[in-house]
Amino acid sequence: MTKEYLKFGTAGLRGIMGSGNDKMNIPVVKRASQGLAAYLLRTYDNPSVVISYDSRNNSRAFAECAASVLAANDVKTFIFNEMMPVPVLSYAVKKLTCSAGIVITASHNPREYNGYKVYSCTGGQILDEEAAAIMKEIEAVDVPDGINYIEFEKALQGCCSIVDDSLYVEYLAAVEQATEFSKENELSVVYTPLNGSGRKPVQDILGSCGFDVFTVPEQEFEDGNFPTCPYPNPEKHEVYQIAQGYAQQRNADIIIATDPDCDRVGAMVKAVVREETASECTEGEAAVYELLSGNDTGLLLFDYICRTSSDVKGRTVVSSIVSTPMLDRIAAAYGVNVERTLVGFKYIGQKIDELGDSFIFGFEESNGYLTGTYARDKDGAAGAKLICRMAAYYKAQGLTLMEVLDGIYEKYGSIVSQTVNFEIGSNEEREAVMVSVRDRQRLEDAFSDISGYTDYKYPREDSELPPADVIRLDFEDSSRVIIRPSGTEPKIKIYISACGSNQVGGLGRAEELLEAFRNVIG
Repeated sequence: MTKEYLKFGTAGLRGIMGSGNDKMNIPVVKRASQGLAAYLLRTYDNPSVVISYDSRNNSRAFAECAASVLAANDVKTFIFNEMMPVPVLSYAVKKLTCSAGIVITASHNPREYNGYKVYSCTGGQILDEEAAAIMKEIEAVDVPDGINYIEFEKALQGCCSIVDDSLYVEYLAAVEQATEFSKENELSVVYTPLNGSGRKPVQDILGSCGFDVFTVPEQEFEDGNFPTCPYPNPEKHEVYQIAQGYAQQRNADIIIATDPDCDRVGAMVKAVVREETASECTEGEAAVYELLSGNDTGLLLFDYICRTSSDVKGRTVVSSIVSTPMLDRIAAAYGVNVERTLVGFKYIGQKIDELGDSFIFGFEESNGYLTGTYARDKDGAAGAKLICRMAAYYKAQGLTLMEVLDGIYEKYGSIVSQTVNFEIGSNEEREAVMVSVRDRQRLEDAFSDISGYTDYKYPREDSELPPADVIRLDFEDSSRVIIRPSGTEPKIKIYISACGSNQVGGLGRAEELLEAFRNVIG
């Protein structure tokens, strides 16, 4: 058995399930929970933790294991009696005034993975300083003698209890209050929870709105093997394949998908039939659906919220530095302030704590959205409602979301945003790529029109952002490229924002910038 343990990072643990210290398993969860208990007992007078889990294999077992260790250490513990998504856990931390929260999930990773995500007393994911303090306690755990553990049944007889059903009802009410920007409900929806935890909240929320909702039967109920979508990520076109078939049969207006822990949401909408191609379509031809990018959905939602609200001026929208710069143009038109954070919704959650009621909307290009202050993490269930309400609002005006998006680009200018992942085999290789990206001469040889270079690794007087392993390149035509290593997967991520006179020109510019980046990394 390897001696090197699975690393506890800024969001907790995440790895492939299996035996060994470097895998997700019961002994690793016990060790992490003992370290977390030690940290909480040092930090709080009467610490408490609430635990949820998603549909992944072993999620329930890992959650019960964590609860058993915490209870054995006399930490008051609450655990959900059924799988519950990330946003419900975030809400529960605040509602129950807990010191911390745990979600057993690997988000949208492939079926082999699971994880142990830790939340602070704010309801947001732990930030770097707290993560480092918890990691120090975990590393100090004497395995196995230093781990306190009791059986889960005994924990339930002690300081561990099941979360009352009323909390979920209160969560639904909080979502209702935060997301009701319009009332139209004439919309046919095909929904897939991708065998994850979104089924119950999304069906409840969309059902209460009066939409015509059909749930994909093959992907409706929990299944940690994800048999029809091995990589259950709503950013990916392939996860919608089965849903598209049902959408075409039903002539649905929209397809909605949430990932296993239901913090991300994606949408496919009917493609616009242009006048110049309408003659080529035959009667009865199946509808064609187009996947909205996370940036496209974020822009549509932000514009919709601003259009349908009377009190947006002077308030603040928060987004990550890698999300589309088009947001700034729309915000300026509505008199809304823009705050940018590092990648990770935990930083947006931190901004919500600072902004309070001034916060109007937060989004990441990776399909994460939130309105309201009831939670401190992105909410796929509430996002599903927002997208459907928005689609119904425009449908009542005779518009599709693709037509509305085209109108946004016509009004504010064309920016094509793309996120490209480069698979990297090891941490050493990732570091080598970032060294290449920091070679200014190599960059200037590859890109002919760089107008600005920002390395977020080093503190800057003009920025409040903490140091991060991120490089930003700006170009003379206002295009932008941002490069960073993934925090959870063996990838280098490149975020391209390409300007052009129209979308076709932007796509061409994006390909040009991507090819230049390939030359940089060799």
